[in-house]
Amino acid sequence: MGVALFHGFSKMLIALGREPNEMETTIIPTPTPSHERLDKIFAADNPMHIVLSPSQNLRDRWLDLEEALWETQSYPITELLDIRSRLSELLPIPTTFRNYYTSDASHSSSLRIAEQFFYDVRSITTEQRNEISTNFGTEGLVVLMICLALYDGAFRVMSVLGHWEKFSE
Repeated sequence: MGVALFHGFSKMLIALGREPNEMETTIIPTPTPSHERLDKIFAADNPMHIVLSPSQNLRDRWLDLEEALWETQSYPITELLDIRSRLSELLPIPTTFRNYYTSDASHSSSLRIAEQFFYDVRSITTEQRNEISTNFGTEGLVVLMICLALYDGAFRVMSVLGHWEKFSE
């Protein structure tokens, strides 16, 4: 999960135009995870609830982050649903999970950005970022990119799990 999220967030930095030409390597200790449980109940039908159930603390924090992104309303939720649906189609995730993410994304103006993020993140232009910022503010741009990064990483994990399940049958 960590590698998939690192991959997704690295792509997010590129998509935001923040990829440095050179980057120094800094070694810092891994943050200590909180051992306190979140006092929230999450929908058990969410695929990430299922995938991350072996680690309930990680699962609940993931679901809390996902929920927080939806609640910001900085970027249209219908568009976020559409990009999430499109990313779920681009990776071979298990059908039972894909059905959860399906939306009628044919009308979405964000599909191109989702496909660019997936196929060639460097093709996202300054003009595209500026247009999103103009329409939804910088917070909307960041929420969009975080969602793209999260689902890119999550669906890669689900894809691997789907292949592993087929292999183990």
